[in-house]
Amino acid sequence: MTKKIIIVRHAKSSWTDFSLSDFQRPLDQRGLNDAPVMAEVLREAGHYPQKIVSSSAVRAKSTAAFFSKTFQIDVEEVDSLYHGMPDDYLDQIKQLPEDVQCVAFFGHNPGITYIANDIQRGITDNIPTCGIIVAEMPLDVAWQKTIWSKMKLKHILTPKDPYP
Repeated sequence: MTKKIIIVRHAKSSWTDFSLSDFQRPLDQRGLNDAPVMAEVLREAGHYPQKIVSSSAVRAKSTAAFFSKTFQIDVEEVDSLYHGMPDDYLDQIKQLPEDVQCVAFFGHNPGITYIANDIQRGITDNIPTCGIIVAEMPLDVAWQKTIWSKMKLKHILTPKDPYP
């Protein structure tokens, strides 16, 4: 058995309303189409998060909401994941209760691409919008002891290449 860490980059966001701040940007039509599809892809691949944690930015929360609906679990918002770097995600992981064995985070680049490369050096130069990283670590390793380099990258799922 393993623990799973799922990290999802928000779906494609809209740039049509320049009066909105970056934080307030909503999903565009492609994002609204991709997010439910990728939630279903994750479910079909057998990855069932027990906890969903999202950046508090509108586009990340909106993406997470589709996964929340698919997996029937609430979304917890965390401000530090808005443009969060790998250490910001680790801070959240290290706070997880040990009865959680699968967690999904929703955030932004460049942090998510950095995380993929921290787990497996040189794996990608970009996690695209609505791209998903699935990583595993041994079940007997406490969340408190999590480090990226000790995880195993299982999948990178993208809207253009959704199936493992």
